[in-house]
Amino acid sequence: LRPPPPTPELGAVLAPDGSTVALGPLLAGIEVGLRSGGFGRPLPTLDPPADPLLAVTIAEALGTSFLLAEAGDNNATALGLGGCWDDVENPQNYTLRGPPSPVPDPVAIGAMDGVILGTRLAQGPLPLAELLRGYYGTGNGSEGGRPPSSYRRRDFGVLVGQGRLEKEVAAVLGVLRSLSPSPELLRDMGTHEVAAVALRAAREFSERYVECPAIVPRCLWGAQPYRGTPAPLRPPLGSVFLHHTLEPARPCRTFDACARAMRDMQHFHQDTRGWDDIGY
Repeated sequence: LRPPPPTPELGAVLAPDGSTVALGPLLAGIEVGLRSGGFGRPLPTLDPPADPLLAVTIAEALGTSFLLAEAGDNNATALGLGGCWDDVENPQNYTLRGPPSPVPDPVAIGAMDGVILGTRLAQGPLPLAELLRGYYGTGNGSEGGRPPSSYRRRDFGVLVGQGRLEKEVAAVLGVLRSLSPSPELLRDMGTHEVAAVALRAAREFSERYVECPAIVPRCLWGAQPYRGTPAPLRPPLGSVFLHHTLEPARPCRTFDACARAMRDMQHFHQDTRGWDDIGY
């Protein structure tokens, strides 16, 4: 699930909503949810108090990621990046679009899904196949509406606000500091320094994965290359336009349908109109 670079990224799947989900934090959240609901061995009590569900999904990875970024060079990143699948119609291999961090986009998405589904399972038993089909939208009539997984940012934000996430990251780092021997990154850090890392981690994670909408990169909807020489925009920009489409007349409700509509629009603009790319 966490292969060393530069091996291909493993343990990720392309969900029906078009997001790439890392299975590690997703399955960890499901396990904690089941054990919280009375299935299997009881969960351990962590000292200082920490929520096991958040600890195994996002809090430990997030805190560690920001510690590593602080200890590294100025180019080190604590969050992201995303990646691309080799074939949007038959995805087999997923490759990150840059140097990986401990919390690339699939890990963040898998962690949010693990929290949401783990919380659901802690409330009562539900067959896992039914849970996953209902959440990701396969076979539940998702053509008539977006699958619940497409609202993960909103739902995660309701369950785990920035303030709670900050406290949980600090608590997990406190657990790691109490280990003997303690991790080298935490060995000389005081309580206030740990709190500052937790604050920064929670704020940046919330801004990137909760408050901002998901953006689907060109490689994921199967775009053809730009024809000609593009002129990249340079910030600061005076304005940005988000343009709707005329076709299809009915809104697309699934990733496959939306990706197909984008490819059809690009094909019309490039091959019929003779433009370099989609007109906008």
